[in-house]
Amino acid sequence: MPKRRNLTALRGHALAWLGWWVLSMLLWLLFTSTVNASEAIAGFGSSAVAATAAEIVRANRRFLFAPRLRWIAPAWRIPIQIARDTWIVFRVLANHVTGRKRVRGTWQAVPFEHGGERSGRSSARRALATIGVTMSPNSYVVGIDPERDELMFHQLEPAPEDVQRLLGTR
Repeated sequence: MPKRRNLTALRGHALAWLGWWVLSMLLWLLFTSTVNASEAIAGFGSSAVAATAAEIVRANRRFLFAPRLRWIAPAWRIPIQIARDTWIVFRVLANHVTGRKRVRGTWQAVPFEHGGERSGRSSARRALATIGVTMSPNSYVVGIDPERDELMFHQLEPAPEDVQRLLGTR
């Protein structure tokens, strides 16, 4: 009986690895925007490495992701924020290139409840918050501090209220 269980587990790992490989290869093709043979060979190898790493992590740690439907509600703001931030970034960079104003960017933090490590809900909330904030060109999340319950991010032009609006805390 143990041999059958091992074969079933091996089959599950092989199928999961294949799924990760296909996903990684599709992303490779999307990012490189080419079907050149040498690029495809590099993509095959890179996707195999990515699939192996993903399967090792998946096999050794339970994947906890349990989002709530209401967390999707603020997502309608993301396209608007992307459009606004694209304009902001182009304006700031134009000022920098022309020498009118030097750009340094700022590191900031806003209150954001970490929620613990073992909860699928809090893992999903952190992942969705990170994706939502980082999608906009002016902001990217660098981490979430569990001790201070803060989301830390960088912005080219300071506008923490935009991040708070996307998080639904404002």
